[in-house]
This record gives sequence, C-alpha cells and structure tokens, in this order.
Amino acid sequence: MYLFKTLTGQELDENDFLQVLKKVGACNCKTLFIHSDIMFGRINPEIKRSEYMQILMCLFKDLYIENIIMPTFTYSFNNGRNFDVMESRSLMGTLSEALISTDGIYRTLDPMLSFAVKGNLGKEFENFKFSNNSLGENSFYDFLNKQSDVKYLFFGADLADCFTYVHYVERMIEVPYRFDMNFSGSIIDYSGKPNITDWVISTQCGGVKLYERNEHFKKDLQEKGLLKLIPFGDKEISCISQEDARKQIIENIENNKFYFLKKPYEEKDLTHIYVMKQEGKLVTHC
Repeated sequence: MYLFKTLTGQELDENDFLQVLKKVGACNCKTLFIHSDIMFGRINPEIKRSEYMQILMCLFKDLYIENIIMPTFTYSFNNGRNFDVMESRSLMGTLSEALISTDGIYRTLDPMLSFAVKGNLGKEFENFKFSNNSLGENSFYDFLNKQSDVKYLFFGADLADCFTYVHYVERMIEVPYRFDMNFSGSIIDYSGKPNITDWVISTQCGGVKLYERNEHFKKDLQEKGLLKLIPFGDKEISCISQEDARKQIIENIENNKFYFLKKPYEEKDLTHIYVMKQEGKLVTHC
C-alpha cells in the first residue's frame, strides 16, 4: 500500500522512504537529530493520519539508530508564557509532537529550545547540569556538540530554513553580530511544579540583517559533497554530519565574517536590541 501520492501522481511507500534514508547516510551514525516537514505529498486516504505518523516513526526504528532527537520548540517562554515540559505543544511539526508522546522519551527542560530525546542519551541529558543558556556553554547544543558520530537529518525540511545549530556555533566563536538576550518566566517541570527563572538565548543585534534563508550555505555544502540530498516526493531528504557542519560554519565565517549576513554590518548596527519583538509579532525563531 502506498503512503502518499506526489503532485505528479507518483505513489511512494514505506520502502521508498527507507531506501532514501539509507542513501543519504541517515543510518550510519550513533545519534540522529531530525528536522522534519512531512508533507511529502497527499496522504493515502485509506490511511489515518495517526497511522501515517506511526509508520514514519517506525522508519527510524528500522534504521537501528541508538539515539533519535527532534526539536520541540514552543516559543512560549520568549513570548511571555510558561513553558510546561509535559503540556506545551511543539511548533516543530506533527512528527516532533508524535515523538513527545512516545514511551521512553525525555524532553529537555530548556524553555527556549526544548528537545525530545529517544535512546540512552536521554538519561545523560536528564542527569547533565545544564546552564540557563540555550545556545551557550553547557547548553543542549553544547552537550550534543561534544558527542561523537552525530548527524543532522532534514526529513522534508530544508536546511536553508531551519539549521539552528549554525547559531550555536556562531555563539561559541563569539561573532560580534549576536548578543545574549535575557528572559524571565516559569518552567513547569515533570512534577508539575512551576520554577521562576531567567534564561538566555543568543540573538541578532538590532541593526544586523540576516538572510531569510541560508540557501548559499546549503549550496556550498552540496557542492563540497558534505550534504547528501535526494529529492523525495514533493520535498527532499538530506543529511550531514555534525563534524562536517561545524567545520564548514567556522571556516566560512573565518573566510568572510559577513557570510551569514544579508549585508555587512557597521559598528552602529551592533545594538543589543531584541529585534524579534519590535513589530509586536509573536517570536517564532531565534
């Protein structure tokens, strides 16, 4: 039975998914970090959406990966709302929401950038003493950055739109066009207890203009053979190792300090103003 049909009428099934995942190298790692957008086509009307989610989740089980991680960002804390580790819904797609409800999942208590972790690494995250800094030292990304054999999978999602790891690397090498912004609010933990706290996230300076999409970075990674990408359905599936991504981000910035910026900044642009809320809209990225 096919799972979905593309705009051109092509029918693709579970085995088609599995073969593409193997071709991009998603099976050859210890930890797989997944950014997802699962609308690869029109879902088979004979399959319930919940069944479709379950089939996709089983795909990763069939890859025999030791640890699976998905972002479960809610953008609640930096929009003045509590972050509830048990109740706050992920805005990172239905697949990440499905992972949260899976048995044996640990969801991190970072109110800005939370993650769902499946596998032995979840226990290590639970016991690790994290800082109150989503992209800095002893953050989730910092802990993951020190792990070996990690890959990032873009499962229908586009690296040019959603590679938050770039901002972690920028923060750790202390690029001048980002600064640490402090927020205050409540984290409701696994026991249901609210904890009032401050939390920090690295964000762009007030006068700095970023690209809306890092298409140039994605193209560079492909041309160097670092990002394995295969068109699939109405979207694409791609994969890159954490080590390759980190080296390339640092190399690009060292060669051109404006690499990730839409235009070069001047000193007057490096204001510590949180531009994400200047227009009064909800914050939906960092």
